[in-house]
Amino acid sequence: QVFSPCISLAPRAAMIARGLLQTSCRLASQRALQPVPLRSFAPLAARRAFGSGGDPRAHLNPDGTRPEAEDAEDYHDPDPIDHMPKLNLVKERGQTWVVSGDPPKTAGELWPEIQQSNMPYWHRSRLLIWGNYKLLMKAEYLFFYIPTVLILGLCIPMFTTIYALEEIVASTMTVKVTGRQWYWVYEVESPTDDGDEDDE
Repeated sequence: QVFSPCISLAPRAAMIARGLLQTSCRLASQRALQPVPLRSFAPLAARRAFGSGGDPRAHLNPDGTRPEAEDAEDYHDPDPIDHMPKLNLVKERGQTWVVSGDPPKTAGELWPEIQQSNMPYWHRSRLLIWGNYKLLMKAEYLFFYIPTVLILGLCIPMFTTIYALEEIVASTMTVKVTGRQWYWVYEVESPTDDGDEDDE
């Protein structure tokens, strides 16, 4: 009889595998009955990756809002609303009204350095458009009338020339010139006199 180590080791390997499986199942059932805390077998880095165990709202402001975003140099962008005075709000007739705590001022109180007496009257809307309203009107008139006069000065001779061409009675030669996009087209409609009369 020939001895084969593979055949004799096969039942032993099956027995060892069955024993390891039974042991692992028994240990798993015991651990399920007695839960082991995470700290006992997980390293510190792994525990931190899943949460620091602190307050989950620690990154928020005390009122629950998110903190203001900061730029790269850790400066806060100024918010103009933080620097405005508190509004005096009055609820009346179903609406909310803002009541000014500052009484209305005259132009002299608002701009004491600008002379307010003996001034020409300019309407406020005119001041919004241009500081010198009369100069603005002159510029608008010039920008309209100068191009209009130039175009009419070109159109009147052009129309005169077009209608005068139809009135030609005696002509020795007619050349029709058509302007294309990149070139000109010349057509001679009546032949020239090729005689040598002018050369003599």
